[in-house]
Amino acid sequence: MLRWLAPDGRLVLLTSSLRSFSVGFVSVMLGLYLAETGLDAVRIGAVLAAVLAGSTFFIMLASLFADRIGRKRFFIALTLLTILGGALFPLTESFLPLLLVAGFAGFGLGGADRGAHGALEQPILARSTLDTNRTTLFAYYHVIRGMSAALGALFSSMPVILERVLGVEALDAYRVMFFLYACVGVLIVLVFTRLSSAAEAPATEGRRSLFSWPRRSKGIIYRLTALGAMDSAGDGLMVQTFMAYWFSIRFDLSLESLAGVFFGVNVLSSLSAFIAVWLAKRIGLLNTMVFTHIPANLLSIGMAFAPLAWLAVSMMLLRGFLSQMDVPTRQSYTMAVVDPAEQTVAAGLSQLGRQGGQLPSPYIAGQLVAASLPGAPLIIGGTVKVIYDLLLLHQFRNIRPPEEQARQGGGAPSDETDTGDLRQ
Repeated sequence: MLRWLAPDGRLVLLTSSLRSFSVGFVSVMLGLYLAETGLDAVRIGAVLAAVLAGSTFFIMLASLFADRIGRKRFFIALTLLTILGGALFPLTESFLPLLLVAGFAGFGLGGADRGAHGALEQPILARSTLDTNRTTLFAYYHVIRGMSAALGALFSSMPVILERVLGVEALDAYRVMFFLYACVGVLIVLVFTRLSSAAEAPATEGRRSLFSWPRRSKGIIYRLTALGAMDSAGDGLMVQTFMAYWFSIRFDLSLESLAGVFFGVNVLSSLSAFIAVWLAKRIGLLNTMVFTHIPANLLSIGMAFAPLAWLAVSMMLLRGFLSQMDVPTRQSYTMAVVDPAEQTVAAGLSQLGRQGGQLPSPYIAGQLVAASLPGAPLIIGGTVKVIYDLLLLHQFRNIRPPEEQARQGGGAPSDETDTGDLRQ
């Protein structure tokens, strides 16, 4: 399996699956643990905000300095911080120490690992195979991380088992999970030590600057970052937590029913990555990103007007199948059309833009619901995302990755980047 993938790529898939698993169970139990320690809602929110702020800070550091310091060293340093965070977090119940540790522990909040590791993993993966296999590889990357996070979410019930079967106190059961999170980090460090020199950024001509910043591909990277922030702003109005709440107030669905719905959504979202690969080989990466995303966003708008629960659930499932096809294709496209020496900063700025764009959206969604407009977040979010798709198509319709240029007779590369073969 994946015989066409270089050893460094296989190591990255292994470490990303381990991190997604550990982030998957911590993200589910983190708020419950904080409540168990006696923190009120305001302080719990502050700790969660510290997690998000820390993630943003380390993504920025990875974008700017990882290629200069060395990706392998930066990977190990990041993971050592998660080990330290996992070990220290359960040792105190005081607010300020919890706030501090949460900032560097790399816990994650959305169930999937969207931290600084991803900014380094994507360029390594892009250099681990041929251009013709790159999108397939990013599909595997998307599916493996999604399934690992789902398994982690299921594993988050372990404190309940420890409490009921072994009689462990609730707080102690939670603490065991944080120590396990740290142990997973130790395994990840051991794997990272096996990365070869091929995982590092390609050499550049002349003296290297202290930090990385886009130059040759800056137009592409800035546009992708700005558009990604717009897409994420729309997406933030319809995050999974809000959608569960919307179904409960709109159709009075129970928690058990919602669990089944979102399990189905997550499975369909993960498996659709392979359909995206098939489509991309036929209509191109950009077209796959846009023309699967637009129907998904129209379904979001349609859900706001669905009169029956089964219809809204059906639209949600179909939306879940379509909406994530742009993830592996977008990652593949980004790595293909930027300069090889700027792939890390491209991946990092893309993540920063998307994370920053999403920050105010859940608050806005809450205000709309409070104003008795529960369907407005879906309508506004879907509309914003459709506009993003159209702008993306307009801005990048003439910028093709190398494998598509070859299929179409070798069109000239963009004057903003050199997209030659990157493997060593």
